[in-house]
Amino acid sequence: MVASFEPFRGDVEELERLAHIAWRDEYGRDSYPNLYSPQYFDYLFGSLEHRDHLIGAYDDDRLMAFMAVLPRMFHCRGEIYRAVLGCLLVTRKEAFRSGMALGLTAKAIELNKKHNYDFALIYLETGHRSSRMLAKLKAAGNPVQKVKRMGVIPRSLSLDLIFASENLKWYERAAMRFLRLDKLDSKPPSSFIRPYESEDLTTCHELLDAYKDTVTLTRVFEPEELARELDYPPMAHSLIWEENARIRGLINWAIVEHVGRITQPWAWLNHLSFGDLDGSERCELVRAFLLKAKEQGAAGVVEWAKNYYPKKPLWKNRFIPYPRSVDMLAWVFHPKLDLSNISDVFEVQI
Repeated sequence: MVASFEPFRGDVEELERLAHIAWRDEYGRDSYPNLYSPQYFDYLFGSLEHRDHLIGAYDDDRLMAFMAVLPRMFHCRGEIYRAVLGCLLVTRKEAFRSGMALGLTAKAIELNKKHNYDFALIYLETGHRSSRMLAKLKAAGNPVQKVKRMGVIPRSLSLDLIFASENLKWYERAAMRFLRLDKLDSKPPSSFIRPYESEDLTTCHELLDAYKDTVTLTRVFEPEELARELDYPPMAHSLIWEENARIRGLINWAIVEHVGRITQPWAWLNHLSFGDLDGSERCELVRAFLLKAKEQGAAGVVEWAKNYYPKKPLWKNRFIPYPRSVDMLAWVFHPKLDLSNISDVFEVQI
């Protein structure tokens, strides 16, 4: 099988079909996030300046595989670095074990060197094909570092919707019913909490930028980049806590379809700053988010243990640890940069 590696030609619907078959083959009856839908694809890449950062593998006119690299700026231990986040790696089912994924990875590495990036991050779910491929590349002497393992922290919003979609054992369902994991106080949230507006951008940028003083590896935003992530309907949404004309906290999420026995939207928690909110106020901001996500039809919430904010307000709002995890890995090009075994990271999970 001969493939050319080149900038993605824009056939998003074909990419979604390819990904559906490949992910279903790997996940079986378990659900997976549809990160390839045209709406989510536009949310991620619609403002991407360098279109060569979307890489397709083609056999004549047929798309065989895909990978994207998103430019990022990071702060780490007092320095600013130019980087990318590699994501959405997928290969057509009949091209498994053909070297297609390795070819895409080599093309991405070539691209990183061309643009002089300091490192490339990628999330890989433990035990899956892509993680085994990266393990082999690391064993071969390539500069791959394990940054952090992140466990998933879900929150149920509707057990009926989850049971209709997810491939759960009977005892898992029974435990979730017994623990009433979708219980949520429906009283109106605090009057200080309201939807994000474009005029809030500067203050929200300052709140998130402050993480570089407390978190080891921290995303650094350009204002227009952050604006898209905070408010891009119907995908991205935010709530803020404003009191006495001062923004004291924010919570942001994206709506992602999960494809299981049926397709259900879930809310993925992306950016969170508790600012100077006290313990009860933090819990109230999280509860307001849960109410809004449920109103939007989300079956549940997905968050990961990134450790950039205190998680007590999550536990108090019935988030629970779940035995599933991803590894954040870094392919490091900067000769003096060590990103291994970092305990706290501020970056979205894709």
